[in-house]
Amino acid sequence: MANRPTSFALHIRPLFTDGQKQCMSRTIPLDDYNVMKANAELVFTRLSDKSMPADNTRPWPDEWIALFRRWIDEGTAP
Repeated sequence: MANRPTSFALHIRPLFTDGQKQCMSRTIPLDDYNVMKANAELVFTRLSDKSMPADNTRPWPDEWIALFRRWIDEGTAP
């Protein structure tokens, strides 16, 4: 995975559970690529400060957050 671009469909969307997607569906639909692309920095900030996910599950591990940052830095590919 280190040599191929990070993809929303392959690498990012699967990290969010169905519960997280449902919990956030009114504010930021986590499975909607266009919404996530437009809100990527906000989502990254919330992941980094551990205020997300908001469904009472554990915060993301640092490796997942780094992958999300990489997706942003690489241009938020679909």
